[in-house]
Amino acid sequence: MKPIYLFILSLVPSLIISQEIKFKTPSEITLEFIKDFKKWNDFAYNLSLNNNNSDDLIESEYKKIITKFCQATKFHQGISFGSHSDHCPEKEKISKEIIKKNTAIIKTKFRDPKNSFQDAEYEYHFIKIENKWFLEEVYLVDKDGKYEGL
Repeated sequence: MKPIYLFILSLVPSLIISQEIKFKTPSEITLEFIKDFKKWNDFAYNLSLNNNNSDDLIESEYKKIITKFCQATKFHQGISFGSHSDHCPEKEKISKEIIKKNTAIIKTKFRDPKNSFQDAEYEYHFIKIENKWFLEEVYLVDKDGKYEGL
């Protein structure tokens, strides 16, 4: 009896982790995406400065982000990165959350007090499938429209 009990207990942490991932809110996923994107941008930028043959690795690391947050069928646009990341946890904050059944839009504002020319607004669009939220697209929003950013 004791070995069975120990086996069941050993499964509990993985069950908790999978439930935690499955039931994260769109706002929580947005914040996690921002953090992961910033890490990737800094990695890609620094690698590109030191290594001329880094494109495949940079692309591969970006695909990991897409795989983590999006459905398996998601095709991303060409990648871009730079010395200042488009997304940064210290500078980008959630301004509004709109959830309607199985869709959600999380609006954020990116504010850089040192470089106001970088200020931007984004919309993170989500779809819920089988109790799991997936990021469908990130839009840069300005007075002229919305522009896909994934």
